[in-house]
Amino acid sequence: MLPLRLRLCISLLSALFTCVACSLPLCGPLAAKAQTPDQPAPQKKFTPETDVSLGVYGQLTDTRMPTTVLAENGGVFTRQIIQNTTDSPGVFATFHQSFKPWLGYNVNFGYSRFSENYSYGQQFIPSATPSQPAYSNYAQGSIPTNMLDLTIAYLFRGPGGRKLSTFGQFGGGGLFFLPTVTTDSHDLNPVRDQTRPAMIFGVGMNYKLTSLLDLRAEYRGFFYKCPDFTLPPYGGGSSFPMNKLFTVTNAPAVSLVYHFGGTKKLASHAKAH
Repeated sequence: MLPLRLRLCISLLSALFTCVACSLPLCGPLAAKAQTPDQPAPQKKFTPETDVSLGVYGQLTDTRMPTTVLAENGGVFTRQIIQNTTDSPGVFATFHQSFKPWLGYNVNFGYSRFSENYSYGQQFIPSATPSQPAYSNYAQGSIPTNMLDLTIAYLFRGPGGRKLSTFGQFGGGGLFFLPTVTTDSHDLNPVRDQTRPAMIFGVGMNYKLTSLLDLRAEYRGFFYKCPDFTLPPYGGGSSFPMNKLFTVTNAPAVSLVYHFGGTKKLASHAKAH
């Protein structure tokens, strides 16, 4: 006969083996389930977009007013030139395509009508013992013109949500100034059409109204040199106070956007979720 301790050990091992054997069918599925990694949540993929928009904007050009003050000839000489435009409304259209959130482009075309305003003033104030008498003169002029803009800009998407999206753009193109007069009002010099290269920059946001329509609010800016309409320089063959300073035109805008294929995109997005 086997010793009592050996028989007890064999009995315990047998019972333990039986328990383990019975639990294997239950533990197998649980272990398999535990080892199966959770499926990652489906990520929303960017869908290439194509749309067109039509809107209105305000043409607001900064006033440039550089002033020069010099001490010369026993006195103080001051010169000031002013260049600005009248504020005006405008209309514009945009064709847009996005291939990636960081890769897209805009083609912009706009129209506005306003007046380019110029002025030139100078004066000399002599000291107590002047070498020349005091003098001053002033001239001003205005040229009404139509302005067309045609630009192409790189566009990238910013943060957004289900209804709201943001974007930025940066590019260049041309501003086409088409004066509505043929001569200036001072000395009948011919006033001609002129094209100025321009840089465009801006940011905006879209609010989704339907699968096909968005409402867009944006800011566009143009950086360029003011046109001179090919007039001779002031004092060098012309009495018109023409200035050619760099300036910025601010163009806040609101437009309605139409998406091509908006219904299909909405259906595919719903199917993915």
